[in-house]
Amino acid sequence: MPHIVVESTAGLLSRLDFMQIMHTIHIDLAATGHAQLGDFKSRVHACHAALAGNDPHAEFVIARLITTNPRPREVQRQMAQIIHDRLVAAINAFDSPFWWQCCVFIESAERSSYLKTDSRQQSGLTFNAAPIS
Repeated sequence: MPHIVVESTAGLLSRLDFMQIMHTIHIDLAATGHAQLGDFKSRVHACHAALAGNDPHAEFVIARLITTNPRPREVQRQMAQIIHDRLVAAINAFDSPFWWQCCVFIESAERSSYLKTDSRQQSGLTFNAAPIS
């Protein structure tokens, strides 16, 4: 169940079609076979106040790839690279009047460290994620 959490400054948020970007990222990541399409959960948080260094006009997009199933570091890195490349391509698709940065952080959450409720399973009851065998 990979999660992709994006934080975007206002200038990039207003220029990027994040629904399309997230869709493309999901499709491209699923095509690698590292996760199933239906398992991805992505969202974008708007940064209403942000400062990069001392430049109030600078923009940034910070994505966090959070994985809950164990994956080799190289696989996590490949997944992060896809996210990074799709975000950078979307930013580069328009002329930017400001400088910007794009970063992707990789985080892993042990299955024993979270609870999950899925209304499609277990009649909506909360359960601890089953260990992977």
